[in-house]
Amino acid sequence: MELRPIRLPEDFTELGGMICDTFQYPENPEWSVQTDEKEQIGHAVRSLKKLWPLFKLFSVFSPSMKDIFKGYVAIEDGKIVGVTIIQRRGTTSSWVVGTVGVLPGYRRRGLARKGIEKSLEMMKERGATKTWLGVINGNTPAQKLYESLGFELYDATTDYTLKEPKAPTVPAMPSGFTLTKLKRSDWKTRFNLEKRLTPEEIKRYDTIEKGRFKTPLMMRLLIPIMNLLQRERGETFDVRDSTSGQSIARISYNVSLRGKGVNGIGVRLDPKFPELASPLVGLLLQKVHAKSPNLRIEAGAVRWMPAVAEALEAHGFTKRVEYLKMGRML
Repeated sequence: MELRPIRLPEDFTELGGMICDTFQYPENPEWSVQTDEKEQIGHAVRSLKKLWPLFKLFSVFSPSMKDIFKGYVAIEDGKIVGVTIIQRRGTTSSWVVGTVGVLPGYRRRGLARKGIEKSLEMMKERGATKTWLGVINGNTPAQKLYESLGFELYDATTDYTLKEPKAPTVPAMPSGFTLTKLKRSDWKTRFNLEKRLTPEEIKRYDTIEKGRFKTPLMMRLLIPIMNLLQRERGETFDVRDSTSGQSIARISYNVSLRGKGVNGIGVRLDPKFPELASPLVGLLLQKVHAKSPNLRIEAGAVRWMPAVAEALEAHGFTKRVEYLKMGRML
């Protein structure tokens, strides 16, 4: 077995197929990569391959872009059988273990452990001070592996799905709040909201740093090109209390205009304003339906925003899977 760093763009195509084959759970179908997600992953891989020369050029002027897609692959029988993908969070010293996977026929041989260990070494070499990952609640072998490597549980997010979306009935927005489109360059609004909302015990690993939110210029230029190539569109909005002028929520949606793939919405809401959850979810569903009405919609809700979870369920979403967030200091 050979364990080597990921090579791009050479590994893109094989990794896309390998990841789809890896994350299949016959005993828990909702955990598995769905058919529409497979199509979306494949389309994203093809788009990344086309953009890679431009990506490499931009990374010359923005060094942090070099750490967006790192990690290791395990090679056996002439193919990739295991992968660990890691990524720096913006320009900070925090990293994310985005993907850990081993093909079914090659499991229980320590490949995942070796991939993570080598990836942790790579992070340290590149100045990392902490890292985190997500694991499905119920995937006990994976959770035990991460615990043995020094990761500890600190948060959780539940993924929800709306399989057959219909034109929503949007609850009226309570008076006293304003909604404005949030520019990609406006990192301060995002930063200040998360700094105020995030519980202190979670900030140990989800550190609220400017480098997480201040997107480098080169990346801001690349994102619209990527969206155009993938035929995706999205918007982000800031919600404020009219009386205090304080930002209390950030909402967003992203849609596929190809008639294939998956749409998504996101709500980050101050728990002190639970009455806004349902109107905001309804508003996002309305915007998604107007632009891409026939695709499944996904959304997530962290444990400490219960009103968001309740609003998603009230609008017809069902729970798909809960991800436990586990962190480790380096």
